[in-house]
Amino acid sequence: MSNPTMAHRPQPVPLPPINRFRTADIDEHARNMGGWQVSYNQLTPGRFEGELIEFRSDWMQLVRDRSNQAMTKHGMAWDGAITFSVPLSADGPVFCSGHPILEPSLLVARGHNLPELRTPQHLDLLGVAVDERALEHVLERQGSRFRITDLPKCYRLGDSTLPAELAALFDELEGGEQGRESLLGYESIRRGLRDTVMLQVLELVAPDQAAPPLSPTARKRMVDRAREYAMTHVDEPLSILDLCNHIGASRRKLQYCFQETLGINPVAYLRALRLNAVRRELRNGEQAHGVQEVAARWGFWHLSRFSSDYRVLFGETPSQTLRRTHLC
Repeated sequence: MSNPTMAHRPQPVPLPPINRFRTADIDEHARNMGGWQVSYNQLTPGRFEGELIEFRSDWMQLVRDRSNQAMTKHGMAWDGAITFSVPLSADGPVFCSGHPILEPSLLVARGHNLPELRTPQHLDLLGVAVDERALEHVLERQGSRFRITDLPKCYRLGDSTLPAELAALFDELEGGEQGRESLLGYESIRRGLRDTVMLQVLELVAPDQAAPPLSPTARKRMVDRAREYAMTHVDEPLSILDLCNHIGASRRKLQYCFQETLGINPVAYLRALRLNAVRRELRNGEQAHGVQEVAARWGFWHLSRFSSDYRVLFGETPSQTLRRTHLC
């Protein structure tokens, strides 16, 4: 999970790593699941309508699967995948291996051993498939007790924000700002999306174990290690997952330590570092890069939010910084 450095600036890949499919054929809908070998059988009468939106980035695949007819599903995901599935909306319960799932839940399974599902009509399902080795690496680095060997397993969502966060992400992938999809050609953007999803999933399946609160000294030591790592990698668009893996802590624990020690959360801290990096590059002016390209290389996906944060921090817009550089 190494980061690209600015010494080897990533270039946009030829094709954005997102696919959209609409079909009126249930077998074609099954084949549209990239890398999966699955079979669907329609159970309710009527014309089938299916929509699939797929985003791929290295060791992660995100899928939004919409269908209008009840069906049975069985088969396998791609080799080495761990799958996380959560229904956003459905006209009735999902049956997993014959057991009804009546409450909002997250189903986690190994890709080669997916349980048979009986889905209701008008299902809107979000899925995340992660390479087992990547997941094991994160779990090991953060000292989690979650065990892949315990799968399949169902987690009640309760008041978790996971469905809403994943739905918002797909809404952004489907539409959003003009030119947003072209930003997926940058590895920094794709990696940021991967890391965001991974952290959201981990908070549900691998929560912090009960432990005595850290002392002020221990909290400061953890923050100092995180800041030292961030400052020694100031030429890279680091993510919170990078910091968590380096210091061996969950996002929740890292946030608690930052808030108690510095009065700022780690997300805001890293955002400030990346905004400063963008400003330095715009001020450098040695190469004729536009604002959008520079922002994308530093992992800024929401361009309007980036511009707003930049203006708040520096008192001018990125384009004003760039113009001042060219006037000098």
